[in-house]
Amino acid sequence: MRKSIGTSALIASTVLALITALAPVTASARTGAQSVGNGVKCYTAGFVQADGTVKYQRVCYKGA
Repeated sequence: MRKSIGTSALIASTVLALITALAPVTASARTGAQSVGNGVKCYTAGFVQADGTVKYQRVCYKGA
């Protein structure tokens, strides 16, 4: 019985550690955007074309 509780606690703590470690990565997905001035930020994104090739374009947005 003790071994079962210990194993469950170990699994739960491992899953919690993984979720905690990955949370900042997903939250800061666009942190790499470069500021070009006046609150405008740009990043490069890949878009798949109809023929299957990937075209990279610079995407800009107005920051809040």
